[in-house]
Amino acid sequence: MSIPSKLPALALVVASLLATACGGSTSPASTLPPGYSITIANMAFSPLNLTAPAGATVTVLNRDAMTHSVTQQAAAGSFTLGASAGTTPFDTGLFTGSRTFTLPAGLADGTVLHYYCSSHTTTMLTPNGTITISAVARPGGGYEPGGGGTSY
Repeated sequence: MSIPSKLPALALVVASLLATACGGSTSPASTLPPGYSITIANMAFSPLNLTAPAGATVTVLNRDAMTHSVTQQAAAGSFTLGASAGTTPFDTGLFTGSRTFTLPAGLADGTVLHYYCSSHTTTMLTPNGTITISAVARPGGGYEPGGGGTSY
């Protein structure tokens, strides 16, 4: 085999090595900023119960190729948009990648906010998640899956 016939294979190997050395990757980012976070992967929410203080910003990382949302429910299992009395419900809208939303301020400790994916409702592996309000909640280290707050 002559050297010119080996060039395409050699070029492929060099390109692959360069992509690896430069951090090239086709997978989505696997870390989240420090704080409170929810990850969606393989049609499931993680953690299923995030603990965060009222008014906290929550980052959602969607690792699936399809769009998802984190949408507050009127009641557990209702799969309809709704919120606690006197507050506006949170809803990321359908997205890929990452989104953030802010929990309503002024919620009492122990308040449980239920959420779901508005696109997939009951077809999610974990169709419902919760966020429990706690003034003493502390953000996690930001490494996913799951990320910040306390999960039960």
